[in-house]
Amino acid sequence: MNLTKPKFSLLHIEDDPSLVKLVKIAFGKFGFSGESMSAGSVNEALELLNARERAGEPFNLILTDIQLPDGTGLDLIREVRSSPYWRLTPVIVLSSEVAPGTIDSAYTLGANCYVPKLSRGTRILDSLKALYECWMERAILPQSHPIDRVQDLLARGVALRTRTADFYMGLARVFEAVPEEEGFWLDRALYEGNISNLLGFFRGSLRGADPPLKLLEHIDTMQVRVRGALALAENHFKENSVPSPVEAYRWVLEIMDVLDEEIFAKVLGLLFPREPVATGALMARAAGQMRDLAARVLERTEEPQLHVKAARLRAWADRLNEGVPESQI
Repeated sequence: MNLTKPKFSLLHIEDDPSLVKLVKIAFGKFGFSGESMSAGSVNEALELLNARERAGEPFNLILTDIQLPDGTGLDLIREVRSSPYWRLTPVIVLSSEVAPGTIDSAYTLGANCYVPKLSRGTRILDSLKALYECWMERAILPQSHPIDRVQDLLARGVALRTRTADFYMGLARVFEAVPEEEGFWLDRALYEGNISNLLGFFRGSLRGADPPLKLLEHIDTMQVRVRGALALAENHFKENSVPSPVEAYRWVLEIMDVLDEEIFAKVLGLLFPREPVATGALMARAAGQMRDLAARVLERTEEPQLHVKAARLRAWADRLNEGVPESQI
């Protein structure tokens, strides 16, 4: 492969600037003269990937660390593999994290290769040289193709809802000794699963749809924010595997905080003319879940900040419920 062609582009996700610089210099000495871009966090990488997708400028290779400020390389791999645009792009892990469980998880999620930054008897430059020769000199890499933006956003929405359902299932397991609390989180997990199925249903009816580009960009931005908030909640859960109910409510309200009511309304406006019954069901379930969460927070917590967020969520649920067809209530 001729790496002097500017079309070859590398994305490196690493929060250590000195290592980013070392990798760039090393690859340059090995012969690489294509484009190299870097991101210092999961969220920054996802924003960059979304911007490149919108511009139709794919990366040929993604190189990521595991430990990042706002999540892990595993989060990034999961997002890349759930995207129709990026799912074929090779993802190489370059990390000092060598726990067998982490390595297994990386491959399970879809990593193509896992390279330790340091290994016994091997210098970092030796590891970089081997990585470069295999993946950037000899390998024939897949080519990205243009895709339907609406279908891509719906596919990401399905993946995001499925991931959120898994998060709620984890909370349900924590509270299995308290049936009422367990049931609350199981209900939310079931709701997310149902919404995931509805989004999958909309993929067929929206095939070939041509909504305003600005709306697609707004949805894209909101999805990035939701992914970031969900990753933060997942990290809280990892650090505190036995949270109190109030802590769990706080994590979920932080996720709800990044949702944009105006964008949500515009999405419903796009869906309703095509699938009025399914859209009505989506509105009714969303309003019900918002109202239930708000009521629970207001009844079971005393923190003023949580009460403010819950009241705002309940008001949104009421406005959403006003637009639900009577047959869906």
